[in-house]
Amino acid sequence: MTLHRDILMARLDEHQAKVLAVIRRGDVLLAPGAVPDQLQLSQSRWELTRILTAYKAFKHHELFNPIIRNGPPDKARLAEQMKRECEALAADFLDHVSRCTNLDIAAHWSSYRPAVAALLARVNAHMARERWVADSLLLVAVAEGASAARTPARA
Repeated sequence: MTLHRDILMARLDEHQAKVLAVIRRGDVLLAPGAVPDQLQLSQSRWELTRILTAYKAFKHHELFNPIIRNGPPDKARLAEQMKRECEALAADFLDHVSRCTNLDIAAHWSSYRPAVAALLARVNAHMARERWVADSLLLVAVAEGASAARTPARA
């Protein structure tokens, strides 16, 4: 493993830890017996929006784009697929933010709570998949780069 790979994975972990912290707080706010707290839910929604935006920029620009540009075709296709899945989930999340910005959450609690809980579960599952794919792609890219560096050029 290389220092660069370790740094990227550590940064990925940092971004994901921030997202997961907000999701954990959301799980409490959205628990089946919870009373809707408009202010806390709104603050959490905007905090998560900021964190997810930074996370998306990081993973696309520093993880997936380099693999798409320089990786083997099978890994590049997987990185492109991950970006497409991320874009679709991001669009769903932004639609949620748009719908809920001026929503009376208490009046719509019976539909809001399960919908947001399901969306947060999707974000959580997607991040787990991204973590596994990023780790796999980076491990392969590092291993291939190291073996190419050790193989002498032929004339």
